[in-house]
Amino acid sequence: MEADRFTKVLLVCLSLLVLLDLAGHFFPIHSASAQPEQNGIGRYQVSAWAAYAGERVHHSGYYVLDTVTGKIVDKGHSTHSIEGPVPPRE
Repeated sequence: MEADRFTKVLLVCLSLLVLLDLAGHFFPIHSASAQPEQNGIGRYQVSAWAAYAGERVHHSGYYVLDTVTGKIVDKGHSTHSIEGPVPPRE
């Protein structure tokens, strides 16, 4: 009786494997491959920075990097100074 039950379970498992293999022929699985995006979304990276240069001056700027070519597309820099009396430090 025990051998008969084991044989049935083994046959059910084998038939499931055969059905899965058959389904694989009707629904083939294609491997994914990375392709570059053609629309340019996510192509550019923007970074901004600022630096303190003393009590009355600080610098700030930005740059835009094209991540496909590695070239800087745009950049800017400005110097800001405080006019008048220096604000008190806390």
